[in-house]
Amino acid sequence: MDYLELDDSAIRALEELDGDFNLQQTLSAPSTHTSTTLQTRLRRRVEASYLLRLENPFPTPRDIANVLGLSRVPQLENGTTEDGEASFCRLFQSSINAFGTWVKKHYPHQKFTKIRIGVAHKDDEELPFLGRDGTLPQHRPHFPASLTKQSASEYPAHYFFYGTLADPGLLERLLGIPASELLPLKPAHLLDGRIRTWAGKYKALVDEPGAVVGGFAYLCTSSDQEDALRVYEGDNYEVVATKLIVDGKEMIGRTFRFAGFDDELTE
Repeated sequence: MDYLELDDSAIRALEELDGDFNLQQTLSAPSTHTSTTLQTRLRRRVEASYLLRLENPFPTPRDIANVLGLSRVPQLENGTTEDGEASFCRLFQSSINAFGTWVKKHYPHQKFTKIRIGVAHKDDEELPFLGRDGTLPQHRPHFPASLTKQSASEYPAHYFFYGTLADPGLLERLLGIPASELLPLKPAHLLDGRIRTWAGKYKALVDEPGAVVGGFAYLCTSSDQEDALRVYEGDNYEVVATKLIVDGKEMIGRTFRFAGFDDELTE
């Protein structure tokens, strides 16, 4: 089977084609992940996501679900490409692989288009905590009961930035907020994490109980703002809850943790 696979720049190009293709809609679909430990990640926790273009003999998401035996019909996404109106459905890497195997056997000469979506993973209900397994009593944060859990749907939420997101100019462009309306970045400290290096140049936050990282906190006021941050970070990262110290006060916030293999990182 032949695929035309597009990178993140191609996704941005699709978004600029004046259609109703909406990348943000892809963020609301259910996601799956494998279990991890603090010591070793045997595989990437988050499956990559793709948009598969719907075309004959698979014109609807239900056709894809039937072929793959999916228990849930993938979400329909509509957009405009250089060929005109187009429809897509969102699939995880495992489903894309299964679809490729099936098509190679039954339609070996037909080409399909898949677009990889680089969006930082976020659990739908309750966020995992940086630096600890919150399911174990000895690892639960020592905060009042109202702060021992972090709902994934609560806003506003303080986000801890330890890299390029701490640039006000970048935040203005990402969030579409004029400089005069941008909320201030506040000096902050993050607990139970440390910074390593990924791909030789990118900062990667990982679990490190007892350690402290300096950076800045920004008050994210809506899911739309959070989605813009997630798209910028990409799917090598994931949203986690974390303990912060801001203005001398302890609180629960959010940040982006590296979601890849440990052996991809250097000190």
